[in-house]
Amino acid sequence: AILSDRIGLLPRRQGRNRKNPFADPVREVRVRIQTGKVLRILSNDLDAPAQEIADLYKRRWAIELFFRWVKQTLRIRHFLGNSENAVRIQIAVAFIAFLLLRMAQAAQKAVSRPIDLARLVRINLMHRRSIGNLTGNDPPSPPDSQQMALQWT
Repeated sequence: AILSDRIGLLPRRQGRNRKNPFADPVREVRVRIQTGKVLRILSNDLDAPAQEIADLYKRRWAIELFFRWVKQTLRIRHFLGNSENAVRIQIAVAFIAFLLLRMAQAAQKAVSRPIDLARLVRINLMHRRSIGNLTGNDPPSPPDSQQMALQWT
């Protein structure tokens, strides 16, 4: 819900001796969100309707929350490439790894925490073991009847 929509100027000074570099008029849109908080959105778009500015801010905030989730959950600390394609590929690979780990965790019952399963997978990545046997050793394979076995007497 839009509470107010007004146009004004920012103060000429930002601190004691610092001038404000932005002297153009700005628009303040006050909005009440679902939690009851009142947000003040400042914009330099003087022509768009107030509802459109509020909707743009809401979409932008959803993107911010998405990237916060990506950084916290997928553990992407920095991007390996600078192009849009490189960033998309890195996020897609992280999503795929995350979903595979979640599916593997749902398929087994031995490990309860996702981080523990991720550690086990990292340790056993080059070993051919089933998901259920990551915590222990695979049962020994039955001896081949065509192969001789050493027996100690």
